[in-house]
Amino acid sequence: MMKTNLLKTKVLVIVALAGIVLASCGKKDTTENNQEVRVPAKVEIAELKEYPVVHSFSGRLEAEKQSNLSTRIMGQISRIYVKPGQKVKKGDLLIQIRNQDILAKKAQVEASKIEATTAYESAKKDYERFKALYESKSASAKELDDVTTHFKMAEARVNAVKQMEKEVEETMRYASIRAPYSGVITSKFVQEGDMANPGMPLLSMESPSKWKVVARIPEADIARLQLNDAVEVRFNTDETIDGVIAEINPSATNTGNQFEAKVILSDSEPASLYSGMHATVLYEDGTQPLILVPKESLISRGQLVGIYAVSQSGNALLRWVKTGKSYDDKIEILSGLTHGEKYVAASDGKLFDGALVANK
Repeated sequence: MMKTNLLKTKVLVIVALAGIVLASCGKKDTTENNQEVRVPAKVEIAELKEYPVVHSFSGRLEAEKQSNLSTRIMGQISRIYVKPGQKVKKGDLLIQIRNQDILAKKAQVEASKIEATTAYESAKKDYERFKALYESKSASAKELDDVTTHFKMAEARVNAVKQMEKEVEETMRYASIRAPYSGVITSKFVQEGDMANPGMPLLSMESPSKWKVVARIPEADIARLQLNDAVEVRFNTDETIDGVIAEINPSATNTGNQFEAKVILSDSEPASLYSGMHATVLYEDGTQPLILVPKESLISRGQLVGIYAVSQSGNALLRWVKTGKSYDDKIEILSGLTHGEKYVAASDGKLFDGALVANK
């Protein structure tokens, strides 16, 4: 009997100890659950808002003022004073064409001018003298007519020589090619010793004081544009400059079914820009509802793109989404995230599906 009671006592002690152990374990698990780690993150709400519709067109940067310099005379190029990239001022001598024959003709004209001027002055004196004699009735009308005719012929000869002098001076001007305005030499088409021909380009230059962008506009978008519309022009240097549409070519016959529009930049001297650079013309036309999220909030896994949505209980849930156009540092969400849903825009820790999120 005593053995039986002792055995029952031992069993009760063992059961009591097991209960204490189980109770302790349950308390430890509860404590660990209450202390579950939360990932600090920036939580935002997806909103369907009206955003401007931005159309983009490709273009090329050019100087508004650019010229190909040529000559009207034939002659050998004796000296070239500039090279591509060199800055010049208005009136600087750029190219000298051999002009000995022009100088010889100039000397002949100067000699003819002296001769004609001397004859004119002598005829003028005779005319004034005979005019006075005729008024005093000391000379006949016939004598006055002869002297008057001689005087007018001498005067016409002087005028003719003056015109010849202007022609020689004009020819001399085309023998010395000078800068028509201050700018930069962009190309050189000849070398010293080459023969220059009338109309043949010798140099090209441009003035970087004012810039334009020649943009190609697709047929579907040409009707949207109007003269004097404000636009933005973006370059690969991340520089954005305001502009205005100054010209629209209504014909696409010679431009491959694309229309040309000229955009004048408002900035007179944009930094780090050079003629020929690629440009993107941005044009706003109306609005449309969009959901935009920061690009840094997206997760890429292979060809899939996802974002962490946040449930009502605060858990991060990985959603696969379909994206659209980019707008600076944001991107359009076409599907996978709806208006009013919370999502993780950025996190300080590593997120995983089901992780608790603490909004910071």
